[in-house]
Amino acid sequence: MKLETRPLHPAFGVEVLNLQVGPKLDDETFAALRHEFEQSSLVLLRDQSMSPAEQEAFTKRFRELEYHVLKEHTFADHPGVMILTNAVEGGKPQGAHKIGWHWHTDLTYYPRPCDMTMLLGVEIPPEGGDTLFCSLTAAYDALPAEERRRYDAMTAVHSYNYMRSIKYPNAASLSQEQLDRVRDVEHPLIRQHPVTGRRALYVSEYIIQNIVGMDIPESQALLAELVTHATSDRLVYRHKWRKGDLLFWDNRATMHKATPYNDAAYTRRMHRSMTAGDVPFLNLS
Repeated sequence: MKLETRPLHPAFGVEVLNLQVGPKLDDETFAALRHEFEQSSLVLLRDQSMSPAEQEAFTKRFRELEYHVLKEHTFADHPGVMILTNAVEGGKPQGAHKIGWHWHTDLTYYPRPCDMTMLLGVEIPPEGGDTLFCSLTAAYDALPAEERRRYDAMTAVHSYNYMRSIKYPNAASLSQEQLDRVRDVEHPLIRQHPVTGRRALYVSEYIIQNIVGMDIPESQALLAELVTHATSDRLVYRHKWRKGDLLFWDNRATMHKATPYNDAAYTRRMHRSMTAGDVPFLNLS
């Protein structure tokens, strides 16, 4: 079947119109929705209402759930759903706040980074708090051929601890169990999509410590160039959230970034879920 859609950006992303997802979504419609996700990298559905249990179940239709290392910010009875909010009750934060305010792809510091991230807008401030997305596939395609060949041969070290030392130096220490889940890992600088076969830059801000064979300053200079290239205006979609927006994106083909809002005046609450992924690869044969 064919879904009714409209493009979000010339290079990637679609809004699927007039569709409610949830327990009653039939298999044929779900298959069409999954196809849009794999081909377009970013899918938006408006006016959705989901409990944490329903979001967890819907996410699992794509693939098994992935779990964030900061499990203290997930629902106790639905650990596959993470709470992102600035709300505080009784002096206790009700979720994670001020995370992801830099260009990144989710969980690249795992040996098998997550394939998909799903975000539900539960409480939205009247201004600010947009999310930016860019197509890493389009960014790769826009590189000169000689640069693509050079980067195809490179491997990068992804380090959660390196990122925390720069972005969150005053954050609480991780437990040994958490540290064991986020050991440094190497991934190709260019990764290939297992369904479409298309190649994409696999870069981020802060999460990559260095390129194998290069020191950190040299690596960071190159990575800054690549991130600047990937996030040029022509490759970026800005999503202005509404309550009930359900947005899910392909971490194998996109990068994203949260933006600030007046968190002293407004409350923002989002529910996030993720699916497990495979080891990133690039077939050079």
